[in-house]
Amino acid sequence: MGAPLSSQDIGRLRQAALLGLARASLSVPASLQPLVAAASPAREGVLTVLAFAGQQQRFQRLTLQQAAQELPDAARHLHADARPIMPEPARRALLRLANGVEKSSADAVLSAAARRVVGAGFRLHPFDLPRLIGHIKADARCLGLAERAYLSLAEHSTTADAPGLLQAEITPANWTTFPKGHRAAFLREQRRRQPAEARKLLEDVFKSEPAAVRGDLLAALEVGLSSDDLTWLESLGADRAESVRTIAAGLIASVPGTPAFTTRLAEAARCFARSSVGGILSRIGLAGSAAVFKPPSAATGADRFAVLTKLFDGLSVAEVATAAGLTRNDVIAALPSDEEAVHAAFANRAVRDGDNATMMDLASARLASVEARFWPVHTMAWLADNLTEPVSVEFAKTWLNSASLQSAQQRFEQADTPASLKDDGTLVWTAALLPAAMLPTFISMLAPLPPAATRAARDFADLVLALETPPTQPR
Repeated sequence: MGAPLSSQDIGRLRQAALLGLARASLSVPASLQPLVAAASPAREGVLTVLAFAGQQQRFQRLTLQQAAQELPDAARHLHADARPIMPEPARRALLRLANGVEKSSADAVLSAAARRVVGAGFRLHPFDLPRLIGHIKADARCLGLAERAYLSLAEHSTTADAPGLLQAEITPANWTTFPKGHRAAFLREQRRRQPAEARKLLEDVFKSEPAAVRGDLLAALEVGLSSDDLTWLESLGADRAESVRTIAAGLIASVPGTPAFTTRLAEAARCFARSSVGGILSRIGLAGSAAVFKPPSAATGADRFAVLTKLFDGLSVAEVATAAGLTRNDVIAALPSDEEAVHAAFANRAVRDGDNATMMDLASARLASVEARFWPVHTMAWLADNLTEPVSVEFAKTWLNSASLQSAQQRFEQADTPASLKDDGTLVWTAALLPAAMLPTFISMLAPLPPAATRAARDFADLVLALETPPTQPR
């Protein structure tokens, strides 16, 4: 072929083939016209042109410069992540976990595993991202530069998020280019450090965001909330979206020091009071006092949950305890395990503040309650999703010796059907929460149990231990 086809010629041929020759007739490129004319009259000219074009593309080799130009920018960022790839033993354990975990809990468990990898200073192996990304992409805590770059390559529909996905880290200068989940998490972290500056970041872009994004970003202001935020929050009473106005009103009612907040806190504190132990103990001088929970008179019947939710929303255990003249432990111990509205309010505030100690205390009280048989899986899963670190050694020892865990072990030992052999989450969430130092003890507890029940828990434990083990030096 004397003159090769140009890229424009190839593009026109491809378009004609895709649309169909009935819609886009094929025009023979000038360089091929002599060859088509010389071909056998019985051969269609269209087939001759396509054959020549196909052969040219088959044997054409790109130069290094052309190849570099065609490499997507996201692919370069995928390998620009400075974090080391996770050790091979940990990688094998993670893949076993991904293959063996129950489908119903796969997203939550694999996200917890990925956070363990990130917390250890590593990143996922690029070859494993196609297998794992669908489970972890909704959790911004799992996504470093490499994972975000892969998302940019794999999900062409989210082109609006691409600029932020390819940034090495989120900063005040580029935070508006990131997806909503990353932006809300960033704003919360900034509020913990510099509340006023973080509020200014949101003010500057607030009007240009859609209602759903405005609401989620506004909710992040609950961290570090103070009277300095009141002026702007009150101005949002005229926002065009009712959802935003509702969130703003809730934040205003939660500003410490305001009359509304002070009144509500005092009413919440009155729900907790010391009750003297009388009777024979009093007469022999052994009387003591314990805190009890007494909801307000309005919290009755069908309105109980709504009334308590409105009363305790945004309040912390420490604030209520101080106002009631009690200790934090007094309040937690006095709260009935089935008082869902108050538990949820205290738990949400602890998550908001990153208060790991209060989260563990609230969970401990529930796990130790008489009704604990109803809570363990949900409580442990909640802890694993919200704690910023493994549970304390004291918490771990208490849980490993608890009646709830021992009951679960007995249930698996006596299981005689495939369904009863499945881990309901008790074992795998235990592995996800324990510090590495306590995992050998837990693994020994799993030894008598059927492998089908313990597979995911063992794989998670192996992952954590492999992440904690220093890599061997090559010889």
